[in-house]
Amino acid sequence: MSSLSDSEAKEFHSAYLTGFSGFLAIALVAHWLLYTWKPWF
Repeated sequence: MSSLSDSEAKEFHSAYLTGFSGFLAIALVAHWLLYTWKPWF
């Protein structure tokens, strides 16, 4: 089990999802830009 309380775990999860969503958005934009420059299909 974790040493985090329920509220701390929810706060961490929220921050994790925010960071992951930002990373995913940047990755998708980067892949789209690369594909428009040099299509790999």
